[in-house]
Amino acid sequence: MASALGVKRAALERWMRRREEEKGSAERCGRPAVIGPEARRRIRACYRDHFGQWGPQVLAEWCVRKGLGPFSATTIAAVIADLREKKEPERPVVRYEMTASNVMWSEDGTGFRQRGKKKELLVVQDERARLKLHWRLASGPARAEDVHAYLAEAFSRYEPPLVLKHDGDAIFHEARIAELLRRHRVVELTAPRDYPRYNGKQERSMRDIKSYERAMRRHGVRGSLRERLCATMKDLNEERPRPVLGGRTARESYQQDQTPLPDRGVFIREVAETERSLRAAATSRRQRDSSHRRAVETVLMRYGLMRIEGDVSRNYPAKVRTK
Repeated sequence: MASALGVKRAALERWMRRREEEKGSAERCGRPAVIGPEARRRIRACYRDHFGQWGPQVLAEWCVRKGLGPFSATTIAAVIADLREKKEPERPVVRYEMTASNVMWSEDGTGFRQRGKKKELLVVQDERARLKLHWRLASGPARAEDVHAYLAEAFSRYEPPLVLKHDGDAIFHEARIAELLRRHRVVELTAPRDYPRYNGKQERSMRDIKSYERAMRRHGVRGSLRERLCATMKDLNEERPRPVLGGRTARESYQQDQTPLPDRGVFIREVAETERSLRAAATSRRQRDSSHRRAVETVLMRYGLMRIEGDVSRNYPAKVRTK
């Protein structure tokens, strides 16, 4: 064979020895590629006996304990694939969008530092247009009087919204703020705890504000923090075309998307009635605690002032996307 291959006999012998060594090593190491019929039967029986609660990783450990072999979880998953319950596909993230200006405002604050001292920026914006309607730079953490004053100024400058959304901070339980909202007949809407995405537009706005102000400092723009924030608000409100608004600026969207709103008294009564019915039908604390939020959403959609959006990815050629 060596002469036929044109090699020396010693070289051929060395090659054959290496082949045998590699073959023996492969047989000794690693996990079995195939689960035999008996092991397969026992794995499936074990899965059934434990009501489908032992997953592939648990079964892999069980196989080692029973001496069936060191099978991988992926291999075992294929053995029990037809026995496992079919999971329902995950529901896409639901996104609500206002259909008109002044239907809902959202309020939030974010921190800054100026010469080592803490400042809190308070911003209230229209949910439809993303227009920053009013803002205030408070010294240190904002107090109730700061929130009350700047909301009162926003209500006097614009028509108050039907709904004011906030994060449920203790400030909104202050008597003066509750009285301000009651006097202007504005319904409160508290975002769900530990779910910042519900107030996502406001969260994104705060990131945009901080990013623009930081970029100004990085590019050597002089002036006070207040002056940089004024320039930031001008960019976000008056100059920046927003893809989500069809290329319009926030100011243009706010002015163009005005529509007559329902009577405030009727709206408040419908929200209260819907909330009572949802509370009566609640079967858990979560449903009971979310009844006010769901009531507000239900009534807004009944009036056509809120709609559910589809795919909100940034894949602009997609057939279905947020407009």
